Amino acid sequence: MTTPIRENTASESPRAELELATRDALGALRHVAACLARRSHELLGLSCLPGPAGQGLLLVAVADDGRLERLLAELRALPEVCGARLTRAAGASLAEPVAA
Repeated sequence: MTTPIRENTASESPRAELELATRDALGALRHVAACLARRSHELLGLSCLPGPAGQGLLLVAVADDGRLERLLAELRALPEVCGARLTRAAGASLAEPVAA
């Protein structure tokens, strides 16, 4: 089954990026996807960057619809997530460390 393409969704609301530092990248990916689905947040993009000993960084792009602070609080509470940060401007620098 193919995923429907929604051409008008991305242009209607600004994009935000969530940066999540993880202890277990695979476990965190599963829980983050479930949290987004439960709260009906549209996933625009996802990238998983590997780290040492199974740790990693998840970059999650979502539509900024004004509900992101609550989502970020829920993601910070996940046991696999050791830090989270919200970046409203797409393409912002990732040079600064993720806040715990």
